[in-house]
Amino acid sequence: MSADSQRLLLDAGQTRSYQTGEFTHHIGDPLGGVHGVLTGSFGVHGQNLTEGIVMGHIFRSGDWFGEGPIVRQRRRMLTFRAMEHSTTLYIPLPALERLMQGPGNLMAFLMDLVAHNSELATHAISDLLIRRADKRIAAVLLRVTGHHDDSRVATPVECAVTQLDLAEMANASRHTINTVLKRFEQSGWIRVGYGHIAVLDAAALRRFLIAEN
Repeated sequence: MSADSQRLLLDAGQTRSYQTGEFTHHIGDPLGGVHGVLTGSFGVHGQNLTEGIVMGHIFRSGDWFGEGPIVRQRRRMLTFRAMEHSTTLYIPLPALERLMQGPGNLMAFLMDLVAHNSELATHAISDLLIRRADKRIAAVLLRVTGHHDDSRVATPVECAVTQLDLAEMANASRHTINTVLKRFEQSGWIRVGYGHIAVLDAAALRRFLIAEN
């Protein structure tokens, strides 16, 4: 985005604060604006016909969400829950509609968000197709900490996530999650805390993921 477009978007935004467990919106809610994550993180929950509402990903600082329903003119398709105390820059729908009709080319911004978040959805689907549970868990850990590509290999990242949340995202049992996390921690790849998991060695975790055996 140009500097002028960025300024228009920032001027239209409102800072919103969410405590742990609070929701920005739910599946089926009316059309609304978009959120840019300033601090903290948000769990992304979708509808599963057999399991109900389940979590599939975690959005972190710098991510945007809420654009899909605007582009398709439909009600909210996902639920977003604060994983920790978090803040967003919220752009209300009337402001977005006004900006999309102006010179700031905000429609291109929204379409970029759709493309980017569609890529994330593809990564999530791909992760669930991994047959081995330990590799599936490794893939989810890399994705939710932003290490699904090589851009942050050397950067340890802590993520607010419980073992129950991880079990949902990796489609694995709590027992399997516990066993695999202990092994990863003993290898020095991660650090497990209360309600948090830190990826310390993303490169090693990725090597394990792509290894043939």
